[in-house]
Amino acid sequence: MILRTGLVTAGTGLERLPEVSDAAEKAAAQRDPAAFFATLRASDVPFLPRLHRDDPAGLFKATVAVAHVLGESSPGLALGVSQHLASMWAFELTRSMTSQQDALGEIVGEFLESVYSGRLLIANTTSQAGGRKMGASGSTISWLNDSYVVEEWSTYMSLASEADKLTFVTHDADGAPVGVITDLTGNDAVHISEELLFGDHLVLADTRSVRFERLVLPERNVIRSDPRLDTFYLVQLVCQNLCSAALYLGGAHRLIEETKSFGQGIFLPSGEPLSGTGAFSSDVGEMVLVYMNALRLLLSADRLVEELDRSGPTTEQAASCLRHVTAIKHSVAKDVEQIAINSRKLLGARSFMSDHPVSRIGGEIVFGALGPGTEKATEREFGQQYLEA
Repeated sequence: MILRTGLVTAGTGLERLPEVSDAAEKAAAQRDPAAFFATLRASDVPFLPRLHRDDPAGLFKATVAVAHVLGESSPGLALGVSQHLASMWAFELTRSMTSQQDALGEIVGEFLESVYSGRLLIANTTSQAGGRKMGASGSTISWLNDSYVVEEWSTYMSLASEADKLTFVTHDADGAPVGVITDLTGNDAVHISEELLFGDHLVLADTRSVRFERLVLPERNVIRSDPRLDTFYLVQLVCQNLCSAALYLGGAHRLIEETKSFGQGIFLPSGEPLSGTGAFSSDVGEMVLVYMNALRLLLSADRLVEELDRSGPTTEQAASCLRHVTAIKHSVAKDVEQIAINSRKLLGARSFMSDHPVSRIGGEIVFGALGPGTEKATEREFGQQYLEA
């Protein structure tokens, strides 16, 4: 039985995906991603939108496959890479509204050309303060001496040490959102914390807090007073949620494979392998069913993305798509968490050994919906809408 039925892991832009996957496996084992990122940049994997232009279905399949395959080696590493994948995907889905001959079109066009020609990687963050109050504003932007200046804290960003460019949304004095594009490499005004936000738990995601100290920007790096910014941000969240769901499932796939190997390598006093017992087969079968149904649910989102691409999109359409995709991610995260729990039960103490893939991968994916309020906020929103209907 092939678990990944429906997942397309070969095709345009994915020719070197097996090589990238091998490098990810080594990076996870050695906890050193330097060689992985060199391999990644040399491939077409980070630049799929250029190869799937005007092919939203192909781009969906390829991007989801990359996130899943990397998640099989390390959901944490895949989470970092997904920052770039989701941003590039969002720029392609909104190309019809960002390729116009105006200020926004010029800014985005120049930015993407630099990414493709330089084979650069993108990180992103928000202006939220990341403190005790959810939704509190952190960084601000102001006009000073013919330039824009960004100050104060952002929340955090993954891919912090490897990314070359940073895109983020901050707010002006009136609270209006403002889009910013800036360099990360050699930028002394962007202070990235030396401490990992999640400690050793997600070390390969390279997630760190960010502080801006008089980040001076020319007008060509700033997008303000443009309603399309809200639309782009929503589309980016759509792409990020789909990538997150895919990498969760990649981790779950690996857990099932490791559980299978364990069962086939342990023998009962009778000489029969553990995997031959009815109880073990039944428990593994449950995990397989949960995984396959979750993968089908994720892949069903292709129609949502294609519709979004055809539609323009508008802010209302992007918000509707995000609502559906958020529900898919929530369901997938719950399913994957259950697979992680079940695999640990079947492997017993081995699943907690520091050098065992189940220990590392299980720990990386059990973080679920990424954020203390995200999961319950989603449940509350859907519950209120149902109860008030």
